[in-house]
Amino acid sequence: MIHGMELDGVTLLLGALSGFLSGLLGIGGGVVLLPALLYLLPLLHGARLSVFSATEISMVQVAFASLTGILVHRPSAHVPLSRLSFWAGSALAGGAAGALLSSRIPGRTILWIFLFETLLALTLLLFRPREKEASGRRHPGGLPGEFSALFAIGLSSGILGVGGGFLLYPVLTLLFGYPSFVAVGSSLAVMFPMATAAATTKVWVSGGLPPQTVTIVAGALVGSFLGARFTKRLGARRIRLFQVGLLLLTASRVVLALF
Repeated sequence: MIHGMELDGVTLLLGALSGFLSGLLGIGGGVVLLPALLYLLPLLHGARLSVFSATEISMVQVAFASLTGILVHRPSAHVPLSRLSFWAGSALAGGAAGALLSSRIPGRTILWIFLFETLLALTLLLFRPREKEASGRRHPGGLPGEFSALFAIGLSSGILGVGGGFLLYPVLTLLFGYPSFVAVGSSLAVMFPMATAAATTKVWVSGGLPPQTVTIVAGALVGSFLGARFTKRLGARRIRLFQVGLLLLTASRVVLALF
């Protein structure tokens, strides 16, 4: 068995990796961290976490990582604050409801939901129009449509412990018509209050945080700051390719776990 000091190193590395991808791609990092905690951590150290504990750590990490990304991206410079607040409030309501429900949902069911959401995000990314064709600001269904979309993302995110950025990005670009650099920053701004509410609810339900949370969050803060610095260098096409590749790897691993 590997010593606790080495466990801290492993969890610090996992947090840094998920935080870096969060800042780079605007995906919240949970889509990386959740499978890493469930599948990589046992391989690297031998420690095993329950699905609920993994979702709890992941959601706390998402809250801190998205806050760091907001400071770098400054999303309010591209989207009116009133619009961001409406999106964030919609996702927050869904996130709190999902976090309350998550402790009552079996771990295998949570993995099925995670797989479905990952495949949905892949579909939206692969079959979206070219960015140059997404002109203007399209808000299908007006405010009720936006509320429904953001609430649903928040609900599933609260259950899964992931930030939902891997769904927010294609929704903001495909359905709402925003360019990629705006979508990355805006998704982080939406994720922060939603993740904070969901993480607080999960901690309240469970009665405390797993001990690995501190090192994971510390790594995520550093990783998110570094990742956000590289976003504009990637460009829309590369961001999309990285997201597709990451989601394919994640979906493949979850399928192996389920079957």
